[in-house]
Amino acid sequence: MMKKIIALVLCIGMFVAAGCAGAGAPVTPYPTDAKTEVKAYKDDFEELCKYLSANGWINYQKENKDKTYSEMNYKAIGASNGFRFNCTKQNANAVVIELYDFSKPASPDEVYKGVKDNGKFSIFELDEVNAYLSDNGKYMAIYTDTSIDWSKPDKNSESYKRFEEFMKLFKGFHK
Repeated sequence: MMKKIIALVLCIGMFVAAGCAGAGAPVTPYPTDAKTEVKAYKDDFEELCKYLSANGWINYQKENKDKTYSEMNYKAIGASNGFRFNCTKQNANAVVIELYDFSKPASPDEVYKGVKDNGKFSIFELDEVNAYLSDNGKYMAIYTDTSIDWSKPDKNSESYKRFEEFMKLFKGFHK
């Protein structure tokens, strides 16, 4: 029962974060291209965060966690670690990136299976959340951009192109 309550709080937090991204937290500018090579980083969750930070997507400063990102209730979805990053707002559009570590799952369950099978998961009959696995299957990302209509995205929009740039780096991390 407690796991269900924690998972519900996690899901509500994800939806609230999408609507309130950037409220009071420093934001990270969108990058224009990759600045560092993946081979410079070990294949672990902290190194993934450092890699994405070095490439301008997130602001991962471990010593300033309370100001640059928040730790998520990752155990509720079976992950072994997880963070939420508020990213740059452009034209009143906010981007939130959540990263989760499934390299050593706490308790693999229907969330990981749902993302692996169809790129989505739902907890407690809430709306489904789009999520993405890295090509090596160890990491999961939730990318929320309020300017993209995910039911029919404009693949030529700048917002969607930024999403594709992020996914290229994220999915390709130690594939």
